[in-house]
Amino acid sequence: MANIALLVPNDELFRLAHDALQEMKKRLFMMKVIETESAVSEARQAINQGTDIIIARGLQATIIKQYTDIPVVEIVMTRQGLINMIEKAKRVLGKENPNIALVMFKNMTCDMTGIGEQCHVQMKEYLVQNPELLKAAALQAVEDKADLIIGGKTVLTIADNAGIPALFMANTEDAMKNAIKEAFLLADTFENSDIPAHAVLEKGKSSGKRKEQFVNFPYKSEKMQAAVDLAEKLSKTDCPKLILEPIGNLHKAFVNAMHNHSKHSQEKLVSYECIKGQSSYDDLYGRQGRVNDSLRGTLVIDNFQYMDVRSQKKLLEILMFRNVILIAKTRNIKAYLIPELYARLSAFSIRIPSLMETSEDIPYLSNIYMQNCTERYGMYHVMTKDAEKKLQSFYWPGGRIQLESFIERLVITSDHRSLKVTDVCELYEELYGGDIGPEANAESGKIPDTDYGPRAVPDFNRGINSEEDKPFRLSSENMMESENPSMSFGIDQKEAASGNRTITVGDLEKNRLIKSLSDNMGNREKTASELGISKTTLWRKLRKYGLL
Repeated sequence: MANIALLVPNDELFRLAHDALQEMKKRLFMMKVIETESAVSEARQAINQGTDIIIARGLQATIIKQYTDIPVVEIVMTRQGLINMIEKAKRVLGKENPNIALVMFKNMTCDMTGIGEQCHVQMKEYLVQNPELLKAAALQAVEDKADLIIGGKTVLTIADNAGIPALFMANTEDAMKNAIKEAFLLADTFENSDIPAHAVLEKGKSSGKRKEQFVNFPYKSEKMQAAVDLAEKLSKTDCPKLILEPIGNLHKAFVNAMHNHSKHSQEKLVSYECIKGQSSYDDLYGRQGRVNDSLRGTLVIDNFQYMDVRSQKKLLEILMFRNVILIAKTRNIKAYLIPELYARLSAFSIRIPSLMETSEDIPYLSNIYMQNCTERYGMYHVMTKDAEKKLQSFYWPGGRIQLESFIERLVITSDHRSLKVTDVCELYEELYGGDIGPEANAESGKIPDTDYGPRAVPDFNRGINSEEDKPFRLSSENMMESENPSMSFGIDQKEAASGNRTITVGDLEKNRLIKSLSDNMGNREKTASELGISKTTLWRKLRKYGLL
């Protein structure tokens, strides 16, 4: 029998589930009260512990469905339960034919046709499907002068701030029983057929619905979809997999998805991290090494660019006998590998595109980050479409991490509800300095794609000009550690060392610009002052060397 977990937002739903299970003489694999902001992490933890199906409600159910690939059975208010809520609202108001507003997720309630007439109330429904629209719907109900609002915790807070009576949308025991029955029916179907559980759950729904995502992070761009599609295809085989992601943590989602969709998914996922300047040989290939530990499962090697030559040679020998996923925090992986290993891996590399290469994802992600932050901090900000579009024109060398942190800071410090273009521009200038203009837009095609992403500014990334990212073959014994221009411009190291590549004055000037920008955290005004030039001259030089 498939394992069923119940994840609910409050103790009342937990109690209802407990009572319903006792009456039905059934048991669940797991029952837990969780916070909405941790719904995804709680769901993933439950999945890791063996959960096959989750019962959830409202926003939590929506989020879990969006960011995991597990079947979710939703707790839906019954018709009789809704009628009881409306009758209670009438008693609270003591008013004939009152205006009752229902503000909730569409997945929380049943068909409400005719209930208003049956209960003799003016009932208006504000049903949303996207989390980011819930607060706007509640504010609209306030503006429409509802006598009483029925909804969840977020809606009740808005109603309370507006001085309008409100009732919590409480589920009945019948609603809980129905959800539990549906979950066990799904489990039985899953157990007695070859049809996957999610396929049973989706049966009868629109065929146009997007299929479950391979990875559990949000995106819309075609470039990211291409990377996901390649990872999904490679995961079905034991070919070596090389993930290239100079900055960010999306590789973790790729690794989990590739392991979970492989034929080794029921075996161990064993991880190892290479350390710069240290041999990995004994840790990987010794009697108690990671290779033996991952015999039937998946071996993941992080910071692969730091693997020593001896370990690389041995890795080349075992790749055909193990399911191995390699992660490199650089795009210029060729500089770090022995030629034979590079030749073997280059055909199986998955390049995770940076946020600057997928700028169409920025408004979409901003919306999600706004919702998460406002829910977490109990605030009610909304961002205008123009502000979202403006974010798309900014430069985000720190990727999703930087964008999410920016949105969080914006939400925390803004003292007005509607966040406009001026708000995002002022905060961006305050945090990161420099001019803001169309030159920062990745879609303009003017931003060169370097080893560490478009429009290279080193303060957010470890570019190949930094000590952290120098290839192991170029030590301080034979190269200058900080002033060697070939390390900054992607010049072929062998070529530079042999003297075949002449270092020009322009190379030296470009290196000086990069170093000064890095020292000043990307602030152009401070950089110009340090170099003794005007901001206009600095701007011209940055464009000359492709640093914009």
